[in-house]
Amino acid sequence: MTFKYLVVDDEPLARKLVISHASKIEGLEFAGECCDAIEASNLLRLQPVDLIFLDIQMPEIDGFQFIGTLKNPPSIILTTAFRHFAPEAFELDVIDYLLKPIAFERLLKAVNKFFDRKRSALTTIAESKESQNFIYLKADRKMHKISLNDILYIESLDEYIKVHLHGKVLLSRENISTLAEKLPGKSFARIHRSFIVSSRFVSSVSAEGVEINGKVLPFGRAYKLSALAILEVRLK
Repeated sequence: MTFKYLVVDDEPLARKLVISHASKIEGLEFAGECCDAIEASNLLRLQPVDLIFLDIQMPEIDGFQFIGTLKNPPSIILTTAFRHFAPEAFELDVIDYLLKPIAFERLLKAVNKFFDRKRSALTTIAESKESQNFIYLKADRKMHKISLNDILYIESLDEYIKVHLHGKVLLSRENISTLAEKLPGKSFARIHRSFIVSSRFVSSVSAEGVEINGKVLPFGRAYKLSALAILEVRLK
């Protein structure tokens, strides 16, 4: 996974050094550099980022004030030439606080803290999704609370999808890819661009597809290997 970063500093040489260090770290993607908070604010409206290397002392709006203007701020690593800002910095729950001139090893340590926090957040989201046993789906002009245990398979048909449940079928205009993101990956497999199946109801698997409730659903070439891995099946 790659995370986009932005460098905000009124000193060109300071920006250049951070960019040089960050370019050596796998998993970071350069999104831009700004000389002040106003320019950064304009850029963020057009291009969200995951991480900002942010100088504290800048003209007009300093780094602390800039953080306060952000509704949903990305992760922040503060940079400064002065130690006395540290207490205020950590009250803002920033990732780290780097003193200039910034050594590569120190920046790498800060970025690894960022990676650790991101991994922890992604793990929490994944665990939450796995533990949730229902989803909400809009169909027939109302929201349906659907137990994941009742879903046999999901079928995409042009402008809508069919959710095949025990004893009934729901029609919805939700996109199949959007719905796939709501489903726990250990229990549901995307076997084709038009089909998602519940692994618990798969009665047989062949080279051509899977059988659920007497109906054979085909594999799509792009989805076959990942689907077989989820279904824990090896075909000879």
